[in-house]
Amino acid sequence: MSAEGRDSGETEAVIRTDGGFKLRSRKIRIEVVDGPEVGRVVELLGPEVRVGSGRGCDLHLKDTTVSRHHMTLRIDGEDLRVIDAGSRNGTKLDGTRVRDAYARPDSQIAIGTTSLRLRLLSDVVELPLSSRERFGGLLGRTPTMRQLFSLLERVAASDATVLIEGESGTGKELVAEGLHEESDRGAQPFIVFDCSAVSAQLIESELFGHVRGSFTGATGDRVGAFEAADGGTLFLDEIGELPLDLQPKLLRALERLQVRRVGSNEPRSVDVRIIAATNRSLAAEVDRGRFREDLFYRLAVIHVHLPPLRERPEDIPLLVEHFCRQQARHGQPPPTLPPRTVSGFAGQSWPGNVRELRNAVARAVSLGSPVDFRSTNEMPAITTAELDIDLSVPLKVGRDKLADAYERAYLEAALQHTGGNVTKAAELAGVNRKFVQRAMKRYQLRTGDE
Repeated sequence: MSAEGRDSGETEAVIRTDGGFKLRSRKIRIEVVDGPEVGRVVELLGPEVRVGSGRGCDLHLKDTTVSRHHMTLRIDGEDLRVIDAGSRNGTKLDGTRVRDAYARPDSQIAIGTTSLRLRLLSDVVELPLSSRERFGGLLGRTPTMRQLFSLLERVAASDATVLIEGESGTGKELVAEGLHEESDRGAQPFIVFDCSAVSAQLIESELFGHVRGSFTGATGDRVGAFEAADGGTLFLDEIGELPLDLQPKLLRALERLQVRRVGSNEPRSVDVRIIAATNRSLAAEVDRGRFREDLFYRLAVIHVHLPPLRERPEDIPLLVEHFCRQQARHGQPPPTLPPRTVSGFAGQSWPGNVRELRNAVARAVSLGSPVDFRSTNEMPAITTAELDIDLSVPLKVGRDKLADAYERAYLEAALQHTGGNVTKAAELAGVNRKFVQRAMKRYQLRTGDE
């Protein structure tokens, strides 16, 4: 038996047994010392416990002043982290309001009108983990990712609605694609609908379809995203952006598996699995009155949280190697980066998560030189000798000209590096394909085939 990631003597560790990988974890004892449920005592298995008034929380509190997902308790080695989940009235640890802090043994936490006393128990429990290092397009071998893969493997086999939450760039669409591919619907359509990319006036038509003459410009019948996904999976990206007045219609479609095209009273049955994603906390949006509670619970039958890259830095070398392979030119071995560069990547906070890391690897490979790991807030020093300063034009005009020149030069270099492949150039630049296409038209750039 061997440990992965930590010494085998530590409590929190991944161990390899004849039956596969397992996570050794401990229990968290929580006692309600004040509030509506005073005297209640529970012992919950780590490494992570969600606390709130919502039904999906591991510790469901009957306190109306507690947010639906108020805080998360996470075992971190021998310590217990207390993380506020964007609650309405905050989390106090031993009298001090905190957002992310470590608790002392027997610490007391105040949330709403409830006070809790925490204790990390010495009992050790072994939890089965996935032996895989990837699920769909997601990569990782840390305990956090193996635990996530175990959940996704079970979820893929069902038709349950899934809500994926995570910061931008963590791979929410990759999760949805992986769930679809490993399900019985894998050979059927996988339709992506971005709720943030469609105007409020058109979103109902794009979701449910419309009939000819239902509004100005409706020159014919049109199938919406629900009908297009019939038999397969509909991925509702950025679901938190869905207008409040459309949420009851979405809820009705989910419950009845029927849609009505705009301008028609005829219901149309659909057979779709729904996967939704957001970079917000939908529970917090419910607390703020910006998202319907009934729709939230209908979407969050299975609740998946993607960890930010800063919480799994041990996965960065694996990801760097993967992104280097993606940069390989046809018929040539994949490029490699110096160990110093890879270790430098591992020491960054990556606010843009895996997407930001991918773009950084692409730039490092393209430049063929070590990466400068200065703070992302630190601007490089530029002297007036390096710029063509023309004081006869206003500052903003000169600045815009400089920005345009840089943008054009950057895209020219990106297109040259990718052999004129617009999609790969967009990935390298960290922008979408339409942005590159519009810029090419604006700057009159051409690919090698044109």
